[in-house]
Amino acid sequence: MESPTIWLTLLLFPHGRNNTNPRAAVLISPFLLHYLHRSFIYPLRLFLRTPTNQIKKPGFPVSIALMAFGFNLLNAYLQGRWVSEYADLDSDRWFWWRMAAGAVVFGGGAVANVWSDSVLMGLKEGGGGGYKIPKGGLFEFVSCPNYFGEIMEWLGWALMTWSWAGLGFFMYTCANLVPRAVANHKWYLEKFGEDYPKTRKSVIPFLY
Repeated sequence: MESPTIWLTLLLFPHGRNNTNPRAAVLISPFLLHYLHRSFIYPLRLFLRTPTNQIKKPGFPVSIALMAFGFNLLNAYLQGRWVSEYADLDSDRWFWWRMAAGAVVFGGGAVANVWSDSVLMGLKEGGGGGYKIPKGGLFEFVSCPNYFGEIMEWLGWALMTWSWAGLGFFMYTCANLVPRAVANHKWYLEKFGEDYPKTRKSVIPFLY
């Protein structure tokens, strides 16, 4: 569902007026790296680390898959076209400052996202059956640090691009992931009751 982001961006990029600008190549790189991980590396890691007896047949609703596919096409077009065509990169004297600051936020979010996914995969590897409470790191502060990490990634992207396209994607990510995190947090509380840490928030450490 997320792979269109890679190939559509790569198809669009050579046709923009910024296609030979090194700044454009630097700017689009974090976006592509994220989706390279989500489309290929993460599914492969999940498959390799899931015990054979826990591998389930895909049961994703076709309508949801089609909507996700459509969104990724639209988002790839908006982000790719902004960077390759509409961004005024050469006259932007703050470009490298925003790029550096946004890259720190994006990188921190990516580390949190990948690490959290690894912890959740590890719970499946442990065997023993049943559900377990994830612990350690950001899991001590929020129930869904993987969602928090992804939100931070796209906040960093919005800062790097300094565009309505980047800001819109960040806002969409919040609208999508925050309610899911709240639902997951509620599930944890109902599932584990008194055993679940009461100080944990849903997705934003110390706040929400």
